[in-house]
Amino acid sequence: MATRKHRGIPLSSLNPKFLHTNSTSHTWPFSAIAELIDNAYDPDVRAKQFWVDWTRIKGLDCLSFMDNGEGMTRARLHKMLSFGYSDKKAVRDHVPVGIYGNGFKSGSMRLGKDAIVFTKTKDSMSIGLLSQSYLQAIKAQQIMVPILTFRRDGQNQAEDAASLEAILSHSLFSTEKELFSELRAIGAVGPTGTRVIIWNLRTTVSGETEFDFAADKYDIQIRASAGEKSREDRAMSAESEWSLRAYCSILYLKPRMQINIRGQRVKTQLISKSLAHIANDSYRPSFLTKRIRITFGFNTKSKEHCGIMMYHKNRLIKAYERVSCQRKAERKGIGVIGVIECNFLQPTHNKQDFDDTDQYRKTMYNLSIKLEDFWNEIRYKRKKEDPKCSVPIEDTMKVPDQVWVQCDSCLKWRRLPDGFDCSRLPEKWFCNLNHDPQFRSCLIEEELEDQEEEQKSYPKPFKRRLVLNRKRRHNKSVQEESVSEGLDAPNLVAPLSARQPSNSVSPQASPSELSPSLAQRSPQPLINLTACSDSLKRTKRKHFSTEVRAAGVTPCTSVPPTALPQGASTFTHTEAMLTANTRETKWEVESDGRENSDEPVSSVPSGMAVRSEPVLEEEEEQGADTWHEMWAPEEVGGSDFKQEDVDGPCEEELEEETWTPKQPQEEELLERMREAMEDRDSCREEVEVLRGNCATLQDERSELLSTLRRVEQEKASLSSLCDQLKRELEKLRGNADKRAGPEGDDGPGAEDRRKLKKLRLRLARLLVCFMPALDLEHVDISSEVIDDLLDQVLEEVT
Repeated sequence: MATRKHRGIPLSSLNPKFLHTNSTSHTWPFSAIAELIDNAYDPDVRAKQFWVDWTRIKGLDCLSFMDNGEGMTRARLHKMLSFGYSDKKAVRDHVPVGIYGNGFKSGSMRLGKDAIVFTKTKDSMSIGLLSQSYLQAIKAQQIMVPILTFRRDGQNQAEDAASLEAILSHSLFSTEKELFSELRAIGAVGPTGTRVIIWNLRTTVSGETEFDFAADKYDIQIRASAGEKSREDRAMSAESEWSLRAYCSILYLKPRMQINIRGQRVKTQLISKSLAHIANDSYRPSFLTKRIRITFGFNTKSKEHCGIMMYHKNRLIKAYERVSCQRKAERKGIGVIGVIECNFLQPTHNKQDFDDTDQYRKTMYNLSIKLEDFWNEIRYKRKKEDPKCSVPIEDTMKVPDQVWVQCDSCLKWRRLPDGFDCSRLPEKWFCNLNHDPQFRSCLIEEELEDQEEEQKSYPKPFKRRLVLNRKRRHNKSVQEESVSEGLDAPNLVAPLSARQPSNSVSPQASPSELSPSLAQRSPQPLINLTACSDSLKRTKRKHFSTEVRAAGVTPCTSVPPTALPQGASTFTHTEAMLTANTRETKWEVESDGRENSDEPVSSVPSGMAVRSEPVLEEEEEQGADTWHEMWAPEEVGGSDFKQEDVDGPCEEELEEETWTPKQPQEEELLERMREAMEDRDSCREEVEVLRGNCATLQDERSELLSTLRRVEQEKASLSSLCDQLKRELEKLRGNADKRAGPEGDDGPGAEDRRKLKKLRLRLARLLVCFMPALDLEHVDISSEVIDDLLDQVLEEVT
């Protein structure tokens, strides 16, 4: 093999075997078909319709793919058949899916060994061949792609003769007539477009193709494996795993292109709107500044098909991905589907998974928590509404909360009345059939999907009660711990003498009793919260030590309080005192008698009691244990993971109430701060929307300016053409006058005509005396009008 060089430096070469090696990234055949659909969906092609079909050419099974997009020029076709070239850009809100410049090569060579591309634009028609059989036949050492172009102006390239010969010799089409017949097939669906035919399809061990074309004449299915011998076995898996029609129906989060498989249109669906008991949640990762919307709901077809539907730039990456709570033996979250668009994650090359990064793992961990929250909230709501119902919600019949349908003309989505029977819809539906008169035209924009700009989470009363219950249990444990620590510190508080009044201050009294007026004068707590942060942390670790002991985490023991010397002038705040002085806790010190009792105070008040609310029901206590298990770090393999903003505002507020003693003024200030943060987030989102609108307006302005310039050029050309025509007309008139001049001025009878004209002029002046309304300026003297007027006057006179 000769080494190519550039300025003396050897260039890297690509062996033809790389075509097969590159195709092995697609372990699932439908992912390879999705790559070809993505090429037609991207904004640089803007196809409105896409066709997938099976055919036989010269006895070989073939797959054909065709779209009515913009087509490709010769240069773009060559880039598509090369590796790593991708110059796709977003158009308004339409973001391209492809980013690597490798989709067509890996996808087509995964389906078969050979592929031929027919493409048609307004000015040219091109044919390209990507064939492993051709490269093996000629024993090529590098990848070669024959390309042939036919231009409308007839200026074809001379070097295309070799490509034409290669295509006719090593493809399914042996004559130019057959090639032109395939190009004419594109014209049947539109003036421009692209058609791809793949043959020598990949086969199984038994020699059959991996696709089953006979099971359904309107579908392309993957053949059942050896373990799936019955329909029941296949029904356990999601239909999208083996049916191309089902997979294409959920391929895009919001479909903008109509897909047809074997002559029948695919009924695409808005997956986030086809669920039951829909609830919108939000997730804000630590590495992003805005919240990500998550939609939860129940599958209305089968409870076994559940999990997270993860999209990236409107394209499905992972379908029915079960999270940790759905994999457990308790079978939580059965039938629940979550829909999220993860544009902040990076998909793999085959677009069937995401890169296993720390961001991805944190996202999956928090999705598991949020899905289990939705599961608990729905069950809690159902039991509260109907306590006697014993049928689990996942076993009940469900219908979608909303019904949306796509117009076959403008491809916009319209919402139908709730409860509408989709079986009553015609085969083709258009906007003029809409029940809502506001959206009964294709010119009207789509309806907002339940105010898409709002990112607030749905209410979670079950989780809120769990947090309250957890807070009470924590306060109880802290109170018991403070009592035990108070018994171990006799030097902190000395008993009062029996003769000493209760309202007098002892030199060895507790700090809260040393200066009772201090708490009255200052609205702030008597203790420095920053200085006591270590005590708070120790108390928190003690509280959680019993809950995480099953996970193998060693609890941290608190440091016993240090006793002060007798008669010391200074004092130290212990955890017991901290708890006693905290206003947000649910307990306080009370004496055995009345509040103004004169009984002496002991070192540990015997009247210390817990002022708690009634305990929740037994099942809610069990739910609290479930709540603690959700926070256990064992599910993600370590304690480095933390929950990132999954509780929402209400849980954050409860946590702050548990650990931070605040005055009402501080609570109001924090509430205002939270509102300000929410307003800030909403303003940021509005700014992003306005930036997108500005970009759209800028594009429209550029288009209008280009249109205006084009109209001005046409106006200038028309003006020059009019001037030229005027000059030609004047020239023709001059020639006509010259030809009529001799005959009109000097011809026979010219003298008589002049005399007659003079006589008629005199008669006209005379007739003005009889007819004052006669205007001589508007009377043609050379005609017989004066004669007729004279006859009328003579008749009246006589």
